[in-house]
Amino acid sequence: MKKFLAVTALLTLTTTSAFAATSGSLLLQGIVAQKVAIVVTPVAVASALDLATTQSDLKVATVNEQSNSKTGYKVTITSANLGKLKRTDGAEVFSYTLKYAGSSVGLSTAAGSTFTNSSAAAVNVNKDLNISYTGVAAESMVEGTYADTVTFNIAAN
Repeated sequence: MKKFLAVTALLTLTTTSAFAATSGSLLLQGIVAQKVAIVVTPVAVASALDLATTQSDLKVATVNEQSNSKTGYKVTITSANLGKLKRTDGAEVFSYTLKYAGSSVGLSTAAGSTFTNSSAAAVNVNKDLNISYTGVAAESMVEGTYADTVTFNIAAN
């Protein structure tokens, strides 16, 4: 019985090495998840605008766009009050315009404005948001806080 086991073991070792390959391959692979993100950082003046003084391209925020989408991305900007500061406890409004990275932002419709980046490159960029308006003397406006909420959405194309 011992001889039989020894012969079987020897045959197994000999047979296994007879079928061994002379080369092999290994697939190495990793996955990078899609990331699209946007961060809006207001400048202090954004929440304390002097509505009596005319402003032209006053910086109110820095917007950081991040994307690694292989199809690029788009940023959509909308305004709750369609491009008007509205008195919080009334109906009076104060018109303004915005520029995003130097381009005019259309806020007069619920759809707002969309800015498209078709690049497949990884992007991490800061862009300025600027406001312009014609000042109105305090005695010509109803007192109160005038406000609007501007929303930024980012999505892969």
